[in-house]
Amino acid sequence: MSVLSISRSVPGSASRRASFIEAAAVRVGSGLVAWAESRRARPEETVRQLEAAALRRDELNVLRADMLGTAHSGLPPQG
Repeated sequence: MSVLSISRSVPGSASRRASFIEAAAVRVGSGLVAWAESRRARPEETVRQLEAAALRRDELNVLRADMLGTAHSGLPPQG
């Protein structure tokens, strides 16, 4: 039993009802825990899509660097 529940309990009673603020805090806390767990557990398809997007971004960055290098070299682009 917590210090709060002992200090505010009715004399002769071992427990008491939670206050509105305590009940709201419990709801907020459980919501935060559920949110944190949902961020940790990602579906396998989502992970695969994120990895594929990162790979495409890397490939585009390489192509972009090649195009800029070609443009600054004065050589005609080759397709």
